[in-house]
Amino acid sequence: MEEKKFWQPPRAHRPMPVVPPVDPAALEGATRPEEPLPVFVMLDYNNGQSHEVPAFAYGWTKVHVLVSVPWPMDYYEGRKEVWVEASRVRRRTIDPRMR
Repeated sequence: MEEKKFWQPPRAHRPMPVVPPVDPAALEGATRPEEPLPVFVMLDYNNGQSHEVPAFAYGWTKVHVLVSVPWPMDYYEGRKEVWVEASRVRRRTIDPRMR
């Protein structure tokens, strides 16, 4: 008789961001701010869609920006730091009353 599984861990049915790897040599001399800067970043997902999401910039070069973006996990929405093309990032402001 086959054993039944009554519980299985939830799986993220949400689309996953697709971020191509960046050559580490292209990141030499990256500028790092004292505090992260609020930005919006356009992410491509594995279902073919693109969405602009709020993020924070932790460093940049002339071509790439290091951003912390929402990242789907099995049980919760986590965050991940990824390098993206600078053309996909734009600044945003946070209301000072929200700090």
